[in-house]
Amino acid sequence: MSYALVEPEHVLSVRSADGNWVWTFVLEAREGKTRLISRNRFRLPRLKDKIGMIPMEPASLVMERKMLLGIKQRAEKLAADAREPANA
Repeated sequence: MSYALVEPEHVLSVRSADGNWVWTFVLEAREGKTRLISRNRFRLPRLKDKIGMIPMEPASLVMERKMLLGIKQRAEKLAADAREPANA
């Protein structure tokens, strides 16, 4: 994987060496909140790759959701900690 696009605090996109897989994360600010969007794009030129993806897709969706929820929990904790007054 190599970086395809990096815009600090906005976009991180990586691409496989053959260019058949791109994974992009976007931070989108709206109404005082920030949304993290994750997108995968696959080009599966061979039939065996398409067939192989059938069992992988549901597992990938479950794993990615868990990853995004973990990021959300950590980000919300950091934000809450930053709002708390410092104990002296």
